[in-house]
Amino acid sequence: MANQTKILFPLGIATGAAHCNRQIERDALEDHILSGTHTWIWSRRRMGKTSLLEQVLIDVPRNSRSFVATKKLDLNLVHDGESLEHAIREAVGALTVQIREENNLSEAWLLSLFQSFKPELTLGAFGQKLKLTPLASPQDTITEALLKLEEAAKHTNNKAIFAIDEFQQLSQLTYGKADHSLEGAIRHAVERSANVAYIFAGSERHLLEEMFENRDRPLFNLCRKLTLKRIGASHYRTHLNTNAKARWDRELTEEQISHIFELTERHPQWLNGLCSILWRESTPPSEDSIRAAWNDLYTEQLSVVQGTVTSLSATQRALLVGIALAGTVQHPTSRPFLESIRLASSTGNSAKEMLTRQDLIEQNEDNHWRVVNPLMAKYLRDTNNQ
Repeated sequence: MANQTKILFPLGIATGAAHCNRQIERDALEDHILSGTHTWIWSRRRMGKTSLLEQVLIDVPRNSRSFVATKKLDLNLVHDGESLEHAIREAVGALTVQIREENNLSEAWLLSLFQSFKPELTLGAFGQKLKLTPLASPQDTITEALLKLEEAAKHTNNKAIFAIDEFQQLSQLTYGKADHSLEGAIRHAVERSANVAYIFAGSERHLLEEMFENRDRPLFNLCRKLTLKRIGASHYRTHLNTNAKARWDRELTEEQISHIFELTERHPQWLNGLCSILWRESTPPSEDSIRAAWNDLYTEQLSVVQGTVTSLSATQRALLVGIALAGTVQHPTSRPFLESIRLASSTGNSAKEMLTRQDLIEQNEDNHWRVVNPLMAKYLRDTNNQ
């Protein structure tokens, strides 16, 4: 059962039976893809952004009446302009090979399409691979490769999905940091693409908003925006009861579900972490066993939480502790609240901005501020009450 539990409640990417709902977002993305609308997605870390991308890359080809090529690129794996264009060349090659094989196109057609890249088609352990030689600059290579991909998809009347995760890393690369030339190279190709749908996803909101919502940046107004929030209680209730019936032949009680929600605050990573422990047992969880499993998870993650907290400035820690002790705070920079934790308005405002940027605090559904990680909130409360 341990292996099945890992599949149902993974701490990493969740697809298939492990993917809880997100149906509205999945439908929106599928509609964007089929209509040739490009999308940028923002969510906090560990909220299921990458799982959503992976699930959509499964859903759309399965639901489509015609062939859809798919590829996901993670920009956490690139460090400068050259490594970015190399990764894009590889991805374009992989997508084009998918299109070629589906449509039984000749090798001559493929080599002619990418003639300027001095292409080589090789056969390896994982099938055919198209090697493209870079052009004069990373910018030229990126633009031309993406345009050729669109040409291949249009020629065959196929759709392709090119998903780029952690896209905010683009603004941190050697090329483009000052003049945004890499963003311009991408825009030039993407705005001309109808058969290739692009999804740009990331976890640092201020960087993504600067890229896509600043009029002075090349990617301004290029895409529709999609924001991921925590999965709703009703959807998680259905997900948990489906898996409880499969495991124990009975649904959980409302008290059991409420206890899981109370501890995890429906944070996807930590709800899965808690349930991955509970579902190992041969009997349904009691309130005591839920609490014990949560304490085990807390102990396991304690050093990570402590390291994050101790890396903060004194004012940032003070504000974080104040919010954790209150549970939620409507106005964390208001004079009464800042006075209650002995912070000045100026330092309180800057601390709130930094905690938000570091993804440590957020607004909930009622627009009250809380600590994002429920295990961190527990650590701050427990430490303060000792």
